[in-house]
Amino acid sequence: MKERIKKALRKLSLVQKFSAAVIALIFIIMVIVNALIITHQRRALESEMNGNHLAVVWNLAKDAVEPLILKDPLRLDKMVRITAQTPGCAYAGIIDRNERIVAHTDRKMLGGTLSGKTQGHAGVVMREGREYLRDNYEEDIKEIMVPVKAGDEVVGMVMMGFSKGSTEGVIEDNLKGLKRYVFLISGIVMLIGVWGAFGLAKLLTTPMKKLKEKMELVQAGNLDVEVPNDYLQNCRDVLDCDAMECPAYGKKRCWNISGTMCYGGLQGDVFEKICDCKNCVVYRESCGDEIGELVEVFNQMVKRLKESIEKLEETSKENIRLEKLSALGEMSMTVAHEIKNPLNAIRGAASYLQNNFKGEVLKEFLSIIEEETVRLNEIVTSFLRFSRPSPLNLQVSDMNRVVSETVELIRQEATENNVEVITSLDERIPPFKFDVQQFKQALLNIMVNSIDATKSGDTIKITTEVFDSMVAIMVKDTGEGMSEDVISEMFKPFFTTKTRGSGLGLACVERIVKGHRGDISVKSETGKGTEFIIIMPVWN
Repeated sequence: MKERIKKALRKLSLVQKFSAAVIALIFIIMVIVNALIITHQRRALESEMNGNHLAVVWNLAKDAVEPLILKDPLRLDKMVRITAQTPGCAYAGIIDRNERIVAHTDRKMLGGTLSGKTQGHAGVVMREGREYLRDNYEEDIKEIMVPVKAGDEVVGMVMMGFSKGSTEGVIEDNLKGLKRYVFLISGIVMLIGVWGAFGLAKLLTTPMKKLKEKMELVQAGNLDVEVPNDYLQNCRDVLDCDAMECPAYGKKRCWNISGTMCYGGLQGDVFEKICDCKNCVVYRESCGDEIGELVEVFNQMVKRLKESIEKLEETSKENIRLEKLSALGEMSMTVAHEIKNPLNAIRGAASYLQNNFKGEVLKEFLSIIEEETVRLNEIVTSFLRFSRPSPLNLQVSDMNRVVSETVELIRQEATENNVEVITSLDERIPPFKFDVQQFKQALLNIMVNSIDATKSGDTIKITTEVFDSMVAIMVKDTGEGMSEDVISEMFKPFFTTKTRGSGLGLACVERIVKGHRGDISVKSETGKGTEFIIIMPVWN
């Protein structure tokens, strides 16, 4: 049976479980309250009835003093019969000082005496002059005896019996109205409780339902999910903060931002400060209750999960790329070594023939052989340089000076092609550590590509800028631009759109930039030019 109940409860939704629990609790409380109210009222009515019965007996005893002294049996009989009409009264009688019954509702008992226990109790009442109450369980009667006093002298006794069943009937009649009223109130409370239970359950479970739906999307592989929170607070407004230099200034979810400046101190990473943030009034007002906090934790967890997966994918791609480059480098180095010696021999032979044999045609073709041999030798040299990159030689240098020197290397060629070269250098860039020669080689490769992509009348602009301990170098031209397909392939080794070239220039550029822990990106549009953006950290 217990297992069946458990299985049945498991099949219920959270709203149904919560509502059933609240309704059951309200029902139990109402049953207890109703029982307490009715029991209390019953006891109050019993006490009131007992008090009324005792008052009736005492009143009869008071009224019976004179006729008892005057020995007026008719008057006493009338008084007994009038008193006997009291609700619940079973019998009534008056006994004189000689313990003889002088008036009684049962005329057969007139002139007789009491017997048994009743006689003994009556003697006590007569002697001590005090009231006496006893329960006659055999006859279901409650009996009351009180003395009849003339001053301090006891001249007789009044005895009345009240039926317990009749008394209970009177009490039940009086309780009927109360029970109807209590049951009506209980029914109204139950209806309100049912409505309130379902409403409250829906209110509490709605965010959990949304959270469940988002979790199902995450389970399906969609990490671009977020449970909305309409109660997010801005720390600037809640704390009346004016720290404009704080990275969270004017933003929501400041607990997800590293390096915030709360309460005059600098906080660390998100994971270091989250415990302090949970005690902050901004976090508490934004989350509300535990469910709201669960929603925020879920949103943060999905965000971190997405970032971790993206980083893992990037790392995996980078490892694959490095493995390919390593294999390609080894192959390139082997091929380059094997080709370099025959090329030198061909060049030497062509030079020898050109110097020792005459003839215009021969010299022309020998000159072509020598030029192409030199070009092949340069390609082989670039292969060797790519396959065996030299380590970074970091030294503190001036980035603007290196940019200016590199610009001067291509300025003459740009002038010959009628291409204007403009520089805009940020003087705020401090000297920092980087490999001057390798970075100059990277800039030169980009600028040469820009010259090749421009025509007469175009412009190449080189800009430097410093921000947040980072340096940005932008090379922008107004040339013919590139398509998205070319941009996606341009940093891969041996990819080129030129008829002459090894396709290793931009691959070397990317390797040099990443070696400096930097990043390179390209913005281009066909017919509107290209912009290379290099961002590097300022190393001290």
